[in-house]
Amino acid sequence: MRLSTTQLVVRRLQFGAGSLYCVGVWRWLFTLVFSLLWLPSVARAGELVVTFLDVGQGDATLITSPTGKRILIDGGPPTAENRLLSALQSRGVSSIDLLILSHPHLDHLGGLKKVVSALPVRMFLDGGFPSTSPGYVGLLKLLSARGVTLKESQLDRKIDIGDEAVLTILGPPQPFLEKTRSDINANSVVVRLSWRQRTALFTGDSEPQTEQWLLERPAPAIANLHAELLKVAHHGGKYSSTTPFLRAVQPQLAVISVAAVNDYGHPTPEALARLGQVGARIFRTDLHGDITASSHEGQPWQIKVAQGSGSSPSEAGLPAGPVKPPSELPPSPTPSSSEFVASSRTQVFHSATCVAAKKIVLANRLYFATRAAALASGRRPAEDCHP
Repeated sequence: MRLSTTQLVVRRLQFGAGSLYCVGVWRWLFTLVFSLLWLPSVARAGELVVTFLDVGQGDATLITSPTGKRILIDGGPPTAENRLLSALQSRGVSSIDLLILSHPHLDHLGGLKKVVSALPVRMFLDGGFPSTSPGYVGLLKLLSARGVTLKESQLDRKIDIGDEAVLTILGPPQPFLEKTRSDINANSVVVRLSWRQRTALFTGDSEPQTEQWLLERPAPAIANLHAELLKVAHHGGKYSSTTPFLRAVQPQLAVISVAAVNDYGHPTPEALARLGQVGARIFRTDLHGDITASSHEGQPWQIKVAQGSGSSPSEAGLPAGPVKPPSELPPSPTPSSSEFVASSRTQVFHSATCVAAKKIVLANRLYFATRAAALASGRRPAEDCHP
């Protein structure tokens, strides 16, 4: 009778092949368990994991469903292709079940050709907005050559990704928006993720017109905008993330994917101020590196960042409990009504009467009506005035 490898190990341990062999087996087992425990951002059964990968000036988000399905939204710029593939492989990604391209701009698709060449992809989905850019056309040709199923998004379509975790397609608008600042951005694929009590919204590079269109949809669709976790549109550009839209989403956590040095001034003081006004705690890939949100068995999101302010990797939890509907949200603070002030370039806040607050450059000022809102932005009280 031929014994399996496992049976042979058990026989050797039971009947003895020398103490050195046993020590070697136990050392091997310890190494294996230790390695599994330290794999970064690998989901366990019954766990939903969303990782916003630091790809510089671009977007790339990996979702691992509670049943282990892998969904990749966007792939960053071409300069990040090696970083992207390495980050996926280090997280145990051997194949991608669904690849979503929010829109055909190079800072969202540039790293995907290398990923598609290296890893099997089951399905590709985008908004179908017409584009003849070489990067986009080349990606479609590669996907077709690799035998990947190509799909266009269908409004309100629900995609089951396991254990009742669902992706709902909320955009692009139908028909496509025209005559906007950027029609390609305005017609981004917008996706909402929901699992038990946890929700997240991915907005691509949506424009103000996209947000307005989303707010003008029927009531059930507007209700779908609510999300605890928001991937901030257009890297924190000043035009998107409008106040009415943020009041409908009610994000408690906001993630901005952005390069530390970029030509656009992202994230802008205007966008940061609006996020702060609705009480969102802000995380940024330029400051924190890879940002991972995870929920075990539907529990509140736990946030883990790769770096930040010179500290070691840290975690932060989201308290459970109901979120106020938009009608109950306090009005957005104005400079005259604000009790607390911060700079978009620092991680502290001051009382409005503090001398240091008055020295903050006007373009960089953020205003908070309450101390709780200032703390929710992820900032700490300044030591000079102890607000």
